[in-house]
Amino acid sequence: MALMRTALVYFDCAARFGSIRKAADVLHVASSAVNRQLLLLEEEMGVPLFERLPRGIKPTAAGEILLAIVRRWNREAMLLKQEIGSLRDGVRGTIRIAAAETFTEDVLPRAMTKLQSHFPHVDYTLISGDNHRITSELLAKEADVVLAYDVSEKIKAEVVHTVVEPIGIIATPDHPLSGRTVLTLAECARYPLIAPGRDWLTNSGLNVLFQGDHALGRIVAYAERPGILKALVRAGLGIAFLSSLGVEKEVSEGKLVWIPLEKSVIEPARITMLVPKGRVLPGYLSAFVDVLKDEFMDYVRVNTRSLSAQVARPKRSTS
Repeated sequence: MALMRTALVYFDCAARFGSIRKAADVLHVASSAVNRQLLLLEEEMGVPLFERLPRGIKPTAAGEILLAIVRRWNREAMLLKQEIGSLRDGVRGTIRIAAAETFTEDVLPRAMTKLQSHFPHVDYTLISGDNHRITSELLAKEADVVLAYDVSEKIKAEVVHTVVEPIGIIATPDHPLSGRTVLTLAECARYPLIAPGRDWLTNSGLNVLFQGDHALGRIVAYAERPGILKALVRAGLGIAFLSSLGVEKEVSEGKLVWIPLEKSVIEPARITMLVPKGRVLPGYLSAFVDVLKDEFMDYVRVNTRSLSAQVARPKRSTS
């Protein structure tokens, strides 16, 4: 099935080979037929599309613009035929996801399960790690969708959704700080601290707390993953700095408390969902992006409600 008019097919082929004769040979038509279609196309556009040279042809500035559009349409047309053809046996494909560990326990599994009911033959590749690795996967075009913290505004990607969440400390419910509603760094510095590992810290907004002359408690352990960090805090080893997102489960179960730092201490964490810029997404991937965005937003709402409920509970005296 031809999805592009004859003149544009001839135009693309002639530009590719730089020769009307070579294009005619490839297309199995007469050179005069190719030339006639090109002249008709130039007449329709109202501008020359080729420079006629002694040894071939070369697109003009207008021709280059048209060529870019034609080739983009050609790629999209091929993708369209592949997707429609795949419907005979059910759409097949792979979705490559790079995400912070915070989202691998609940948000992503729920989104993947929901999509599976509509696209049962689509599978997934899931990558997690520090922000540098996650965003590198996107820039290297090895990821179709990314969920990451504190992404540089200079990254060349399309932002689907962004939320901003405050930074605070997590501690056990019986910790001396657990009755507070807001904390200063000086108050936190009185207690042992579990710090993010080097790779995590290097690519995180939390690194400003560990630079300069900030007052910090004695660091008793370093953790490279949020799950490890939370486990060490639950064990009573110390407190830790963390954004409000991702502690909802432990807070609702009474295993941890989260107390915000004063707003002047550190900028809030920024969590962003991204897809590659300028890429035409297959139908199943576009559907997944929509489902994941909904799950992401719902997760943020649940997390916020849980922490709000914690704040509303009566506080025990710390005197």
